[in-house]
Amino acid sequence: MKKISILLFVIAFNAQVMAGDILKINYDNEFTPTFNNRFSFMLGANPNFVRPTDILNFAFAYANKFNNFWLDAHVSITNGVFRKLTTNNSAATGTSGQTLEDKRDNLTTFGLGFSKESKLSQEFFNSNSTYEISTASLTYNIFKEQTQSKSFTGPGILTKFSLFKKTSESSSIGGLLAYHLAVVKRSKDYGTEPSSSSSLTLSHLTIGLDFSLFL
Repeated sequence: MKKISILLFVIAFNAQVMAGDILKINYDNEFTPTFNNRFSFMLGANPNFVRPTDILNFAFAYANKFNNFWLDAHVSITNGVFRKLTTNNSAATGTSGQTLEDKRDNLTTFGLGFSKESKLSQEFFNSNSTYEISTASLTYNIFKEQTQSKSFTGPGILTKFSLFKKTSESSSIGGLLAYHLAVVKRSKDYGTEPSSSSSLTLSHLTIGLDFSLFL
């Protein structure tokens, strides 16, 4: 339920931002850069502070300014405990859930989407050096299940919210919250095998740091 509540919050916030409903609080020209390129380096981890290493990932994103939006392309590499990334489908993996649960697997994700800047946080922090970026992307995913050496691929979505503080005119650092959902399939064992017997649903939440450079 906690994951669902956080996801609904992130989606709702993204929807507001994308629709342009967020208040235009600060029009200070000093805050608004003229840069058209953004390079972001992101580190993420499991939001459970007792077991943060259950999910670890690194992501790189390039964004180009497009009118009032950023066109955002990214790639990420995630290493995590199987049970934190997905729920076992024994027909797809060929292995019981108990065998897989604590094994670490790899996920590579490529994404393309749109980002939108907003400045709602300036009202809370009384500062014109903070801002937010909300991102929604379509993704292509490659999931490597290590126990049986099976490979699963398929589409997904990524929604991300980052809260930044400017460290200079061309750089910012902040925290991020990201939710990733995907449905991936392995190659069929036989021609009439149903999709439900060869697919997994991936779902995970991460928190972390986002360092961005503007050029």
